Amino acid sequence: MPSTAIDRRRLLRLAAVLPAVPSLARAAPAPLYLGGRIAADGSHAVGGFSASGARLLHVPLPARGHGFALRPGTRQAVVFARRPGRFALAFDLARGAVEHAFATPEERHFYGHGVFCPDGRLLYASENDFAGERGVIGIYDAARNYARLGELASHGIGPHELALLSDGSTLAVAHGGILTHPSLPRVALNPASMVSALCYLDRHSGALVRECRLAAALARLSIRHLAVGAGDRVALAMQWRGPGERIVPLAASHDPRSGQGLQPLAAPPQLWRAMRHYGGSVCFDGDGRGIAVSAPRAGLIAFWDGAGAHLFTAALADGCGVAPGQGPGAFLASGGGILAIDSLAATAAPLPGAFAAAGRWDNHLAAAPPP
Repeated sequence: MPSTAIDRRRLLRLAAVLPAVPSLARAAPAPLYLGGRIAADGSHAVGGFSASGARLLHVPLPARGHGFALRPGTRQAVVFARRPGRFALAFDLARGAVEHAFATPEERHFYGHGVFCPDGRLLYASENDFAGERGVIGIYDAARNYARLGELASHGIGPHELALLSDGSTLAVAHGGILTHPSLPRVALNPASMVSALCYLDRHSGALVRECRLAAALARLSIRHLAVGAGDRVALAMQWRGPGERIVPLAASHDPRSGQGLQPLAAPPQLWRAMRHYGGSVCFDGDGRGIAVSAPRAGLIAFWDGAGAHLFTAALADGCGVAPGQGPGAFLASGGGILAIDSLAATAAPLPGAFAAAGRWDNHLAAAPPP
């Protein structure tokens, strides 16, 4: 969706006038789940809800949002604009009040994701240097009202989701490999030469630690989203940009501590065909071992156990957001409603209440830790 140019002054005015919507159930048990919402009138917001589906937060957005970054040691989160948007809002998880509004420089735009360093001071965000035709990682200082300190080369094109490994220094970055420009935001400008890769960067020096690519036969798979689980295992959700008749895996994993490359997840061909060439988002369960991958075009969520065996699929119209539940095999998924899923028991049930069922839930879910 094309983004309206939003400058920093306008964003700050927006932050000043956005209402703080009180928590409706502050004593509700954590975690707090966050997701983008699209109302019937086309307006956009962040919705926050409990594991039982109770409404906790409502944060209006100036345009469509995408992913979230949770600031360690605080009750603050950042929501990013959907590509090629430039705005980001830092808001309080207890009250829903917007505390800071910031934006990329004019020659950059967000890809919709970011991650904080362990002490919560620095925020790293995936961005597009569209004039330079390269990906960058913008660095923002949360202690200075999210002033932009600079950037790192991402070492690829189309950096999308990124996460920090347990050493606190290594960033895992999913590069979709697709060159785009905000004037034609949904047009691939390099369809014949895309190079998708999972890259590991040193966040201090910006050095490329390791680059992992898929086999040549799968070079048209675009790696967009990732999650980091137990033992720093990385799970990937991918989108196929090649011939429509091909059946290809849309999820993979990688162990950065091994010498192996990317390993497609095991699944019957019928599952890959059913997912319609599109992996939406990915997460690990509450135990950090089981994996969920969404397929919004197909209206389904697929699940694997910690050993890599495919378990089952759950149906959810426009289902894209996935987040860990509490415990092994537990997940929440969002789309045309919210599902609570026990992947080990192969069960899925809608969360009760009108809030969970109302409106359209957007691409991603995030689980904030207990206060």
